[in-house]
Amino acid sequence: MRVTLVILFSILSFQSHAANDFLSLFKNKKPMIAALMVERDLSTEEKRQKAIQWCKEQITIAEKAGMEGILFEFRGGKILEPKINEQKFKNMLEVSRAFVSAAKNIVVGVEILWHYPQETLRLAHESGAKFVRVDFFSDEVIADDKKVPLDPKGLLAYRKKIGADKVVLLTDIQVKYSKMVDPKMGLDQSAKKARGLGSDGLIVTSTKSGKAPDPVRPQTARKGAGALPIVVGSGFSYKNAESLLPYVDAVIVGTSISVKTGGPLVPEKVNQLMTKVRQFRKAKAL
Repeated sequence: MRVTLVILFSILSFQSHAANDFLSLFKNKKPMIAALMVERDLSTEEKRQKAIQWCKEQITIAEKAGMEGILFEFRGGKILEPKINEQKFKNMLEVSRAFVSAAKNIVVGVEILWHYPQETLRLAHESGAKFVRVDFFSDEVIADDKKVPLDPKGLLAYRKKIGADKVVLLTDIQVKYSKMVDPKMGLDQSAKKARGLGSDGLIVTSTKSGKAPDPVRPQTARKGAGALPIVVGSGFSYKNAESLLPYVDAVIVGTSISVKTGGPLVPEKVNQLMTKVRQFRKAKAL
């Protein structure tokens, strides 16, 4: 009886994880996801409508170029400060629902920067976004001159509580702009830790936005990732596509295809990138 229960639990656990298969959201291999920052001030209807229009324009550019995903980042504050009150959340939700509705041929994800993991999950769940990015999940790091508070088990419990089990949870490991408490911890160890704590996909970055990770970094992370997808999360461009794509499963890209980090997108740059990616896919029969 006990053995049967253990087997049943294992099957259910596998099914739960399979429901959060990040790569199955996309029609193509090595999906390209544009990263954009939403206007900070959404306090008035006029400002929200302006933000919605801007987001729709970015979606159109990304869709026309053949990008597979788009990640909209809201600026909440710093590390859990200030708290996001209900009105501010509702403002973000109004905007999110509008651009999720507008996205016809592209998968939408959201994040509230810099560290609002529960609010980010709730925003995705209530708006219909398919995935989230959480910068701080399992690694003990220093950011904004403080040790970042972590609660991965609590976050997964919260996801279950609000019924957001199908929202894919992408988490950074050794994220840019932070310092590891244990500098000797390898990316493979960070990957294994995040996987064990319930991440659905691992994001590998360099030290800052616009700077690409050395190809060794995703290769190292892969050793501890198991079956989880590896996503490059900084500095990707058409110039380094061929050196990074063999080692990653997806890409979050912003700076190299935008006027500046956060957007807006530049159609010519987006098309240039996607041409290079399509050439790679064709050469590798993907």
